[in-house]
Amino acid sequence: MSHLDNSAKLSADRLVESVTRTLRHEVGDLLQTVYSTVAILQERMPRDAELERRFLTDLRSRAETCKDELDAVHDLVLPIDLSVAAVDLTELSALLATAFSRRSRTVEVRAEPSPPVIVAADSARLTQVGRLLLAAGCQTARRRVVVEARNTGVSSVRWMFAHDGHGATEEQLAWLATPFATTHQALSGLALALARKVIELHGGTVSAENQGHEGFRVTMVLPSQQRLAPT
Repeated sequence: MSHLDNSAKLSADRLVESVTRTLRHEVGDLLQTVYSTVAILQERMPRDAELERRFLTDLRSRAETCKDELDAVHDLVLPIDLSVAAVDLTELSALLATAFSRRSRTVEVRAEPSPPVIVAADSARLTQVGRLLLAAGCQTARRRVVVEARNTGVSSVRWMFAHDGHGATEEQLAWLATPFATTHQALSGLALALARKVIELHGGTVSAENQGHEGFRVTMVLPSQQRLAPT
């Protein structure tokens, strides 16, 4: 590659980073306005206005998913840092499932009970990944989405997200290797791509597979005991 080609690539990379930061800031401000507006309207709305309250709840839920997608795009394009501490994946799974149970009226979201599963990880980053995977699962599931954390040995643990809906397409699975390979059902792709980036920064691996005629599962394998150097 020539010097001119290198310069052009650097300029293009800087432009992408600048646009990504700008969009995250501007759209983030808009979404914050949506949150505030929904809260005010719900406070002032008559208690018997069930349909209107449901509409506002759905609006806030969609805005939250949009914010998660925007953050995922930002973090896929730009470098991210880890702030590592002890994290109980069992507890984190339960918190995520509870939060999404409140958002989803038609799909059961549950965390399978298990003893504590402790990893050295960035809790905020794992939460970000979990939220995206659950949001994608709730869009596709027929009846349920399940989160499960398990100790699998002395040195590793598994964190799994599964649903009973249609399996992923080849386009969606391609996001694991090549983010932004397609825009078709981008939420599922973003979830897979961000999961891979975050989990690999923790020294782990991610796999995704269709479960027979129905269902889909994402499995993340993480070190159970490891000190990670700052990235």
